[in-house]
Formats: sequence, C-alpha cells, structure tokens
Amino acid sequence: MDTETPKGFDSCPEEPAGRTLGDKYFKEFMRLVHVSLRSGWWGEPLGAVLGAAGGAWLGHDGDLPMEEALSVAVSMVGIIIGSVFAVLAMITRACDNSFLKKARKARILPIAHYLWPFFTIIATGVLSTVLLLVVAGIPEDAPAPLRMMAAAAAGFCVLWTLAGLLPAVGALIVFTRLIEKTSGIGD
Repeated sequence: MDTETPKGFDSCPEEPAGRTLGDKYFKEFMRLVHVSLRSGWWGEPLGAVLGAAGGAWLGHDGDLPMEEALSVAVSMVGIIIGSVFAVLAMITRACDNSFLKKARKARILPIAHYLWPFFTIIATGVLSTVLLLVVAGIPEDAPAPLRMMAAAAAGFCVLWTLAGLLPAVGALIVFTRLIEKTSGIGD
C-alpha cells in the first residue's frame, strides 16, 4: 500500500500560503461583498438614509426610547445574520459533486458569484452590531451631536442590513433556478 502524496497534489489547495491566513480570508470575503449603488437596489440606500434619520432623531433627545430601539435592533440584526448563515449552509449543502459537475457543464460557475447578497448582509450586519455597541456605550449625559452621529450611523447600517434581505431572497430564487436548470443535465 503506497502512502506517498502524489506529485503536484496539494492537500489543501483552497488555503492560501502564508502566516496571515485571516488577512487573506478577509480579503477574499471582501471581494464578494458588494456595497455600492451599482450593485444594490434602490431600497438599500433609501432604507439606510431613513435608518440614519431615525437614529439621529432617537439620539437627539435623552427622553426618547433609545434602549428599546437598541434592543429591537440588536435582536433583529442577530436574527438576520443567523438566518443568512442558515441559508448559506443549505446552499453549500446543495453544492455536492454531482451539482458542481452539472453546473460546470451549464457554465454557471463559480457559485460564489450568486451568493454576494448574503455576504453583503453578513458584512453590514457585523458593522451594525459594532455600531449598536458603540451607541449602547455612550452615556446619557454625552453631548447630543455625539449621540446623534453614533445612532445615525447605527441606524444607517441596521436598515441597510434589513433592506439587503430582499436581494438575498432574489439570489436564493436564482440559485433555486440554477438547481432546476442543472437537474436536466446528466453527470
């Protein structure tokens, strides 16, 4: 029984070489995140602007229900990120060898190009969480402009994350169609 590794075979070809794998993986992730007016739909920037206005309004007055809004926003962002990871798990599970062979024949690879809305939601959701932590850490006696700016930034990102769900659902529909398209292709 021969246990030698064949020449030219890399056991982990998807892992980039080097000490800083985290940096390289982050760069790969950011290549798939699209946050621009060209790659999005009008609802994301519109929702984000409304979120910023709502956050600034909540931050301008210490008597407004900031804590309640924070708890709803944190819960909502957590649910969204968890749901997106669940959908990505289902999608990657569907990408077995048979499907990928059929996808190659149908010329619909790489699959990651269909998943960018999910990666964008994860990125904006993480940014939302960080900004919500900043808002939660600002004391009530802080200057109103500081509270307003932090709450506006958090509201902007939270509603961008929420509005990003609709393109993600569209991407899920497209991916389902890809599975249907490849079902008629033989291995």
